[in-house]
Amino acid sequence: MKLSRRDMLNAAGTVLAGGVFSRQAQAAASVRFGVRGPLPDLPLRQRASLVKEIGFDGIELGPEWLDRPLEAIQKDVDGTGVAVSAIVGSIGLLDTDPAKRAQAIELDRRRLQIARELKADCLIEVPTFGPNKFQDLSPVMNAREVEERLLVTGLKELVGDIERSGVTMLLEPCNHKETHFMYQQGQAAKIIERVDSPGLGILSDFYHMQLEEPSISETLSRHGRLTRYVHLADGAQRLEPGALKFDYRPGFRQLKKWGYSGWLTVESKASDNPAAALGRALKYIKQQWEEA
Repeated sequence: MKLSRRDMLNAAGTVLAGGVFSRQAQAAASVRFGVRGPLPDLPLRQRASLVKEIGFDGIELGPEWLDRPLEAIQKDVDGTGVAVSAIVGSIGLLDTDPAKRAQAIELDRRRLQIARELKADCLIEVPTFGPNKFQDLSPVMNAREVEERLLVTGLKELVGDIERSGVTMLLEPCNHKETHFMYQQGQAAKIIERVDSPGLGILSDFYHMQLEEPSISETLSRHGRLTRYVHLADGAQRLEPGALKFDYRPGFRQLKKWGYSGWLTVESKASDNPAAALGRALKYIKQQWEEA
């Protein structure tokens, strides 16, 4: 039977729509929920057990836990029923001291291996905090160009380690109050494109994005293909999701269109008791993701 052009277009549209809906269904089925904070001041094993009790799938580990022997960290999380979603990297790739930048690269190499052993999906890297500390070398390069070239060079040194580890290295844009350098998703995307490695991705932090992006939805429609991990908090107060009823659905909708299937991780303050706040937050973000 010969199909008309209209029939072929309709069939193609059905296939494409089916593919989109399939990716959305896959993302909805495979997304996981994690916690960086708020958590009570407890030993790691008790924190992990509490995270599981509340109903989360994983816990993110900051630098305060990572100087301990790997065996001790592993012992604390084994048997709790929660995964380690991500750990934090060196946060030193843009130090002005070349020796300290080299140390940061070596630390990231070690952290990639720790992440791999802990079966964590990601290593989080904020290139630098605070104001610019580099000299303006105009007309050869201005200070920002110096930083960008140094960061691309450092990341390229790590590409082999990243790809061998199977761990995704995340660049996290923060906000102007915390850093002068990388505060929008597009800035992270630009660096990733220059490094050109599938092992790099963006940490899309909705708290920072609320402060820095004119439209989270529009930003993620452009750059969400590079999102590999998500942090969540409400408003400038950075409270637990649902405390201020911030609407995550427009941003979540864009992530679903890209087939996002990673972690949705709470990194916030608590409006009251941390465990109670996290319980409410989990219910809220699950509902928001389902409705997106």
